[in-house]
Amino acid sequence: MAFNALYKRRDLTQPVQVLREREDPIRGTVSQHADSLERRTGPWPHKPATVTVSLPEMRKGRVGIMLTTVMARVQAPTTATHNSVRTQAVAHARGRSHLHYYEALEREGEIFWIKTADDLDKSVAMWADPKDDTPVGLILTMESADPILGPDNVSFWAGAGLKSVSLTHFGANTYGHGTGTVGGLYPPAYPLMDALAETDIAIDLSHASDLAFWQILDHWKGPVHASHCNCRALTPGQRHLTDDMIKAITDRGGVIGMVFAEQMLSPFWNWDDPSTHYANSTRPMKAAIAHIDHICELTGNTDHVAFGTDLDGGFGRELSPIDYNTIDDLQTFVDNLRDHGYGEEDIEKIAHENLIRFFKTAWEG
Repeated sequence: MAFNALYKRRDLTQPVQVLREREDPIRGTVSQHADSLERRTGPWPHKPATVTVSLPEMRKGRVGIMLTTVMARVQAPTTATHNSVRTQAVAHARGRSHLHYYEALEREGEIFWIKTADDLDKSVAMWADPKDDTPVGLILTMESADPILGPDNVSFWAGAGLKSVSLTHFGANTYGHGTGTVGGLYPPAYPLMDALAETDIAIDLSHASDLAFWQILDHWKGPVHASHCNCRALTPGQRHLTDDMIKAITDRGGVIGMVFAEQMLSPFWNWDDPSTHYANSTRPMKAAIAHIDHICELTGNTDHVAFGTDLDGGFGRELSPIDYNTIDDLQTFVDNLRDHGYGEEDIEKIAHENLIRFFKTAWEG
């Protein structure tokens, strides 16, 4: 959310429709609507990205607890995207600005920052009987560990409330290779993991390269999950998890969050082949159910799958499911699960109980 607020200049305390009007290149003007300056044209990932997530819509859809990120990645020029930075010092500074944004939202009563198991219980209780202004619970995560300057900086981030971190993201980052690359971890990743092991921070495997994935699991003995990944057996490309990866995560008690983006659901979209990429979605939300089914069949239960969505991840309405307009439409997906044959107990697990269990176990030891 901080990335969307600070990089895309979105006031996420406003309804989605207000944000869309501010970013509309036709009705808006540069002098009145500076947000429209960020909008881009062309094929993915340079397409327009119409906003779908804000705090009012989350409340409307009863999305009461979110994993939200510090996202400031370093990338080599050869693998860089338009929103990356060149140095770790800049990543650290940008990451701290994300912290300050969440602190401001907490001060305004918009969010409830979850830092302990007791906090998690309190947030769950608030959302058992929510009001129009109930604060949305926030569990702080980090996509790509670049803002962590080294092992001696881990205590700062742990003290700030960080609960999960992926060592890498897209491209080659400070600590190793991520999505779209074939290398593994760099030497600084290992002392960083040793320092993380002294905290209650979990490692998120979502954006690890194949080699880095297995290197992390070989070295790291703490909690692991994949906050937003789908199944490579159904959608091709390195961005997704192989069956062996799914089993490795779930055998260690991890939970995998399903992503609802077109590029994560289409069997015709291969992350490793840009010629397969296109600009608009073709699938409804229920397409994600095949990935849920696959994980449940591999594990023999419904204990290791959750909503990952990534619907505020920068791709916008254009690559969101065709029956999805804003985040409150996730309630429709609950109905999809029910219509598909999932019972109420299993739906509760997938919707929230699995992730609550995962983090409480990680924090309580």
